Amino acid sequence: MASTVDRRQLWNPTNPVRDHYGERPALEARLKALDEKLAATRRKLALVTNHPRRDDYQKLVFQLQGARDQFADASYRMVREATHLYEEDHERIEAAERAFAFVLRRWDAVAH
Repeated sequence: MASTVDRRQLWNPTNPVRDHYGERPALEARLKALDEKLAATRRKLALVTNHPRRDDYQKLVFQLQGARDQFADASYRMVREATHLYEEDHERIEAAERAFAFVLRRWDAVAH
């Protein structure tokens, strides 16, 4: 059954326009890159089963996972937000990427 009500009649003009849906593919690509880097560190961690510093390595992998999850959460919400909420999620994404890069540099320093 087709609706005879025009969608514009149902739209509240005081609601901000959410027009960031086009950013989704780029965010998904950035998330995929983080996932690939995280998978590579997990593979390296699996190789050091009896290393005396394995707990330190595992802690870094968990920190990488946390930064990746923060990125995923903010990117999921960001494209659906408007105004200051969009900007807040954008800042969270940038912070999560910086945290991921920082922990990855620490991983590279201790794992090589």
